[in-house]
Amino acid sequence: MKKYKNIIRLTALTILTVLVGMLVFQFHIAELQAATLTSAKDVISTSRPGVAAIHTFTFTTPSSTAIKTILFQFCTAASGTCTAPSGMILTAVPTLGTVTGIAGTGYAAAGTSGTCTGTGNTDCTATLTVTTPTTQTVTAVTVPFNSGITNPSTASTVSFVRVTTRDTGPTTIDTNTVAFAVLTSTSMAMTAGVDPTLTFSIAAVSSGAVNTATINVSSGTGPAVIPFGTLTSGSTKIAAHDVTVSTNGLTGYTVTVAALANPPLADGSNNIDVFTGTNAAPTSWSSPAGSAASANTGFFGYTTEENALGTGTAARFTTSPPKWAGVITTPEEIIYNATGAVNQTTRIGWQVEINALQPAGSYVGSVLLVATPTY
Repeated sequence: MKKYKNIIRLTALTILTVLVGMLVFQFHIAELQAATLTSAKDVISTSRPGVAAIHTFTFTTPSSTAIKTILFQFCTAASGTCTAPSGMILTAVPTLGTVTGIAGTGYAAAGTSGTCTGTGNTDCTATLTVTTPTTQTVTAVTVPFNSGITNPSTASTVSFVRVTTRDTGPTTIDTNTVAFAVLTSTSMAMTAGVDPTLTFSIAAVSSGAVNTATINVSSGTGPAVIPFGTLTSGSTKIAAHDVTVSTNGLTGYTVTVAALANPPLADGSNNIDVFTGTNAAPTSWSSPAGSAASANTGFFGYTTEENALGTGTAARFTTSPPKWAGVITTPEEIIYNATGAVNQTTRIGWQVEINALQPAGSYVGSVLLVATPTY
């Protein structure tokens, strides 16, 4: 009889061991269920280092689990240990724009209060919290942080944002990583699975043509200068740059152009105005005909050799004769590609002209180029 009891006890121990093994196995299955947020990107309003910027995150959710929080963790690397980008600042309560695509009601934002430093999972993270989450649909999500984020302070660096959605657990639902970059203080700027990649360069052009318009201004030896020199009435000045982009973004990239100020060129109270053509409806170049100083007595505009733009009429700038648009402070599309690219080069052009009433002076200004890949 004792021998029989021992057999029974051994059998119970064996069953317990099997059950424990099953629990561990089930835990690992749950961990592997996180999916990838698709069409993910971070569009920044400016790529100047150490400057407050709007960060607009967009992605598509593949899961139906109700989202309670979304974490946006800023790092110097796409994966592995997260080190905070140098000089980046997140306020305690960032300001949200209009959030769309997240099921439920009520949205609140919080961030690391102060300058991000060191390493760790929560050191440089902005968090969106849904007050009353409900079942999520597979849809595009937009989360704009309109204030409360200051760009990293080191020029010419790329930073990564690890985006994670969580339920009320909190348990991770879906993830992805996006990239953005800062250039110089005057900026010809860019934003930026397999780790995302992005390279963005601008080369001066000193001769030839842009959209059949003859280049008569050398852009010098540096990419971030448009040296029009001395302007004379009735004589146009045309400069150009070659923009080269490489990215593994699955659905390509967009480059936008914007002026740092309006009007784009100024000397004290005197200015050279934006050209009358628009990005949506560029027009053939026409000479400024203003009759009062600094009121349409000078025009500054741009063109692009991109003939497959992603919005509006795809080849609106490249039809003959070449078309031009005035550069405004709102970013507008100037280059577009629907797929990933390797060293894809597109030429853009700049033109300025004055009439006899334009006041004498030294006119200066800046334009911003922002490259945004979509992964």
